[in-house]
Amino acid sequence: MTKYIHAFSDPITDEIDQSLIGNKGYNLCLMHGMDLPVPEGFIINAKAAKEFKKNNNFGDELISELNVNLNSIQEKTNLQIGNPEKPLILSVRSGSMISMPGMLDTILNVGLNQNIVKAMAENKSGFFAYDTWRRFIQMYSHVVHRIDNYDFDEILENYLLGANLSNVSQLDEEDLEEISKMYLNLFNERVGEDFPEDPYQQINESIIAVLNSWDNERAISYRNINDIPQDIGLAVTIQRMVFGNLNDQSASGVIFSRNPDTGENKIKGEYLIESQGEDVVSGFITPKNISETGTDDAFKVVFANIYKQINQISKNLEKHFGFVQDIEFTIQSNVLWILQSRNAELNAQASFKVLRDFVDEKIINQNEALKLIKEDHIEKAFVPVLDDTQELKILTKGLPASPGVISGLVVFDIEGINQIKEKDEKSILILVETNTNDIKAMHASDGILTSRGGLTSHAAVVARGLNKPCITGAVEIKINTQKKNISINNKIISEFDAITLDGHSGEVIDGLVKTRPQEPSSDLKEILNWCKEIISDKDITEPLKIIKKAKSKIK
Repeated sequence: MTKYIHAFSDPITDEIDQSLIGNKGYNLCLMHGMDLPVPEGFIINAKAAKEFKKNNNFGDELISELNVNLNSIQEKTNLQIGNPEKPLILSVRSGSMISMPGMLDTILNVGLNQNIVKAMAENKSGFFAYDTWRRFIQMYSHVVHRIDNYDFDEILENYLLGANLSNVSQLDEEDLEEISKMYLNLFNERVGEDFPEDPYQQINESIIAVLNSWDNERAISYRNINDIPQDIGLAVTIQRMVFGNLNDQSASGVIFSRNPDTGENKIKGEYLIESQGEDVVSGFITPKNISETGTDDAFKVVFANIYKQINQISKNLEKHFGFVQDIEFTIQSNVLWILQSRNAELNAQASFKVLRDFVDEKIINQNEALKLIKEDHIEKAFVPVLDDTQELKILTKGLPASPGVISGLVVFDIEGINQIKEKDEKSILILVETNTNDIKAMHASDGILTSRGGLTSHAAVVARGLNKPCITGAVEIKINTQKKNISINNKIISEFDAITLDGHSGEVIDGLVKTRPQEPSSDLKEILNWCKEIISDKDITEPLKIIKKAKSKIK
């Protein structure tokens, strides 16, 4: 009998690999085996996904396995699907063999209905209950029924405007309940039926919607851009929800085991109190910093024990996986939960420092380090930096999300980028915040600037992966997409005007500037010396050729 589902607690055998249960699921299983705080769950494997795609339905065997594994989570947690007094609420998340950050769909808070929400409001918090309910309605409606997020955001923003408020945290239980009713009315208008109250229907439709997201336009584009095979398959991870929006002792965040911009051996990340994970990575809100040396030490103060715990966990995971880790976490009532860990996207200079340090720390050896070098990082190691002999007019400063310096013309969409390309000019894409549908424009542009979002937002992660200069969270920028201009401290910059991004410092500079070649870092020079020790041909001078030849000699 074909096995379609792998529980986190099941052993990892030779027959189980990332191609079957996805990188996310595979790592969750490994972390569960390390006794890390991972919420209970299981993975529907890529075999099931391929059979569903072929037959357009789930077979009896899969349905039977699904019920067995759902029952197992209920027994382990003493929670029950559909029980208002102790409800089991789930996340349904995608996971392929190769990480595709933000390109595939996720649905959180699956299993909620109006009876459960009322009980949660009575037993826990009205704000929490209706905040979670409105989140679920929107996410389910968007992913399952393709109702545009804009329509829900418009309802929320108009309500805030009418109440003379600036953000959701200022709303009360009654406000959120009213907004939820408006969301439900929108669903009914667009779908022609009431929002589903049956948790099992929600689970089934969420799984199907996540599987179907493999073939959405942004995912296909991302795979094409990054040379990812279109047929590797998709797994679906079902996991007990933990709630970062439960109270003021709860939070969600992302942390890197080392700084992804510099390679420095210090944790760096971002978090939001009373939030869910999508808030942090969406770019809609600029999160607070988590760092060892930064000026913002709120996380250390509010979550002192958690800070020590996650610092240690990040180092353990780094040693286990042999690379810098990008870790998603949730804190629920001062209890830490790890939701995901994957190899981090680093910029070129950071990657060289990390590999050199890893060898020095004996985490990996020189040969293993050389195998991890990306060829495009060698090319990016020589990207220009600002010529410091010139006078610069700094317009504003944001977060340096991805290094490099780019001078170019302001654009707001793919059409503007294409016009720039016809003139053989460089383009700088301006966005309030990025969403995953922007992948084509991000790839086509030469630099990216956003007024919202942090260092762990989709914009930042994707830009680092594309090796494009990127500045996020430039909050002083006011963007008018209709007029296609931006305002920075009363200065108006229109489409096709020139600006410069310094992705090293986060500075946005007026006009075009001069740059100078960047010298190879000491870390890259040391790595090239390793290569020369492996190969006998010492007269090879071009770094990429040296790397390629050294890799070919490694068995």
